[in-house]
Amino acid sequence: MGPGLAVEIRRGLTATTMAHRKWLVRGSDLRKDILRKSSKRYRKYGRSKKCFKELVQLLLKDEFLVDNNKPPSSKAGTQKELVKYWRKRRTLFSKVNSMPIYMTSELWFSVTPERIARFLANFISACLPNAKRILDVFSGGGGNSIQFANVFDRVYCLDSNLEHLYCSIKNGQSYGVSNKLWMCKGKWGEHTAKKFRKLNIDCIFGSPPWGGPEYIKDEKYDLEKSLLPFGLYKLLKTFKIVSDNIILFLPKNSNLDQLSETTKEVFGPEAKCKVLYIKEQGYLKGMLCLWGSAFTNYQQDTASDSEEEEGEELNESDKSKNANIYINYDIDG
Repeated sequence: MGPGLAVEIRRGLTATTMAHRKWLVRGSDLRKDILRKSSKRYRKYGRSKKCFKELVQLLLKDEFLVDNNKPPSSKAGTQKELVKYWRKRRTLFSKVNSMPIYMTSELWFSVTPERIARFLANFISACLPNAKRILDVFSGGGGNSIQFANVFDRVYCLDSNLEHLYCSIKNGQSYGVSNKLWMCKGKWGEHTAKKFRKLNIDCIFGSPPWGGPEYIKDEKYDLEKSLLPFGLYKLLKTFKIVSDNIILFLPKNSNLDQLSETTKEVFGPEAKCKVLYIKEQGYLKGMLCLWGSAFTNYQQDTASDSEEEEGEELNESDKSKNANIYINYDIDG
């Protein structure tokens, strides 16, 4: 494991500036050999001791490395669905052939394809040109976080699964951005949101679990009952604590009536949500939902960009009823 391996498990930012925030983890500067020697200094953090030991074990075993020669397997053996995603691994991480990439079985279903993540990062940067900090809730394997790190000074990544954070750190190292990634292991909720509110975050993004590939079987995806860990209303209420600039990546078959009603309930009767339908190679991948005037008022000159913008085909009654802005983006241009 070379000196570039970046994992800091102590729960603080820097000893000189933000040492009281011991619930954060930085994705740089400490190596496996340092972690072994430093175990005593982390014992005083109580619950983080177990987290620290688990992370050291992951480092020693070098787990979840993607093998380009054979598909991944789960405890139940190689799964057909995993093989399907493994064959498309280059769309998830373009460097998978040249650099080590790490994925758990769950991450194969949930990582945002790299081109979509890059498009989103550039779109946010265009809408918020002065933004420096972004929070990625449910960060998973770092697909979005890594691209955010290319345009933001600091990216905060939250996930309740230590294995996912481990993969994020390792993948961030392969893309050379681990020094910009700040990790937090924990569950999202009002208490966590209030902690992040103190960090002056410019934008908050979330790609919450959709419930696995089975979501596509629903004619209209229920944003209150099916979305995890809780419904859209509570998700937006807690996101709003951190920042007014909010983005969610949701299933392509999401219930638009629910989206419209919840937008008004959380932000007021005049509030709007911009919906971007994202296509790649002719296939609809999902929809980006954006709240905040910087997003809803933003108009892009697509003649000079590689993305093709088309108006989503909605009749006037639908537009009036939903009071949202619908745009279809084809990232293939």
